[in-house]
Amino acid sequence: MPYHQPHHARIGVGPWIGTKLLCLLAVGSGLGAQVLAQNLDAARLLPSGSQRNSTVTIELPGKFEKWPVAIWTEPTQTPPIQWAASETPGKLTANIPADAKLGLHWVRLHSPESVSPLMRFLVSDLPGVLETEPNDAFAKPQTIDSLPADIYGLLQKSGDVDHYQVKLNKGQRLVASVEANRSLKSPMDACLEIVDQRGNILAQNLDSLGLDPRIVFIAPRDGLFSIRIYAFPEAPDSTIGYAGGDKYLYRIECLIGDVDDLAAGFQSQATPIGEPSQRDMPTAVPLVDNQSRYYFYGTLESPRDEDVLQIETIAPGFWKISAMAESLGSTLDPVIEVLDGANKSLGKQGETGEIKDPVLVGQMKTAGVYRIALRDLHGRFGPSVRYRLELENEAPLVLGSLANDIIQGKSDKPTEIEVTLERTHGCIDEATVRLVGLGPEYTCEPAISKAKEESEKKVVLKVTATPKADGSAAAAWAGPVWIEVETQGRNEKQLANAASTKQPYLWLRIAP
Repeated sequence: MPYHQPHHARIGVGPWIGTKLLCLLAVGSGLGAQVLAQNLDAARLLPSGSQRNSTVTIELPGKFEKWPVAIWTEPTQTPPIQWAASETPGKLTANIPADAKLGLHWVRLHSPESVSPLMRFLVSDLPGVLETEPNDAFAKPQTIDSLPADIYGLLQKSGDVDHYQVKLNKGQRLVASVEANRSLKSPMDACLEIVDQRGNILAQNLDSLGLDPRIVFIAPRDGLFSIRIYAFPEAPDSTIGYAGGDKYLYRIECLIGDVDDLAAGFQSQATPIGEPSQRDMPTAVPLVDNQSRYYFYGTLESPRDEDVLQIETIAPGFWKISAMAESLGSTLDPVIEVLDGANKSLGKQGETGEIKDPVLVGQMKTAGVYRIALRDLHGRFGPSVRYRLELENEAPLVLGSLANDIIQGKSDKPTEIEVTLERTHGCIDEATVRLVGLGPEYTCEPAISKAKEESEKKVVLKVTATPKADGSAAAAWAGPVWIEVETQGRNEKQLANAASTKQPYLWLRIAP
């Protein structure tokens, strides 16, 4: 049977969903039944990122007897990355504009018979270097000719260890940080080391950024030094030894000099908190109409320093307060506390030290004056003892999620899609759940969720073939879809995320 795509996919522009535009770009040609490719379940991108204003070639694992495959991407801003299947089977090219969004981009490959998982691709301002094997031995490392640079690699098998040699002058500052478990979702707990030419370990780090390591190294002399990376499984098991595999992708960002590579994580879209900021002289935060999120950043500058914000809410609400520290590379153990206008404590989080990025909810439900205090559990201070504070006024909503981002079905029977629902802040309103993106060959009726009924926490959408006038069988169909959850009385529709990716970008494949 022919391979069909929804109309918006063929032209490359998706419909508006509330205030969001999902723009899906199809690249590739000859997507009829004659185009065959291997199973794409194990597809991965290496390098897993590249520099702005560059074109990079990516070689897919395995052999492709028929070519090309098609490429779908969700561009986060205009212009998007331009992806293409090259003339050589198994090779893709990514042309990255000079003003492409820095950070994470999403890519998916597909053919008439198969579809890849959503894959992550990182865009950076730094030139990229691709790993070249063999580089397992510290005495035979891969040479990195110039810094700064991003190194893209793969711990491809159990026991794999990668070495990269750099030349440093005495007193020169090297900042090396790994991006693997965080953005790339590699199932690894990496270890990063700096070793000399005799194999002596001069610096080591395991978990500076969640499960990703980061090292700041000052060269003790002129010479050659190697950056070594290896990993253990993300989830500890009985395996003794280093881990590896096709999903153990990483990027090592290598910077030189007095640079603050962590600043962007704290400061993005955030307002600085200056001194004085204390309980008897808090920093006043004016609330803005139709704004529900506020971001701040600061540093604890003196022993037992405490920074305090004051807000005055004018209507009942559900405020969530998040303190981010360890996940962004801070040495802070944050304690956050909510007080009323008379400095009476209403609730706190972080005093046990077990929660490194604490969150408080439900302490500012009624209108009034509140103060939000943040301090370090141990009274520490200094440039590395910094934080990002996020305030969000959440509305009672119905939110949806799915177990997987790829949905499989058969054309001769309904395809059932189970959507798990969460009702935030005791929401009792009715919600409508819709599948969006289907072509005319198939239909799916919306489902209604009602509180205190069977549909309160789960609904099932059923995709059925549109009857044909001549009575012929339904065609196979595959393409991107998404699921809207519309809470009664709310203007903005929420998109259901897949539990596997935490993203709303779903793929539906109905086989003959």
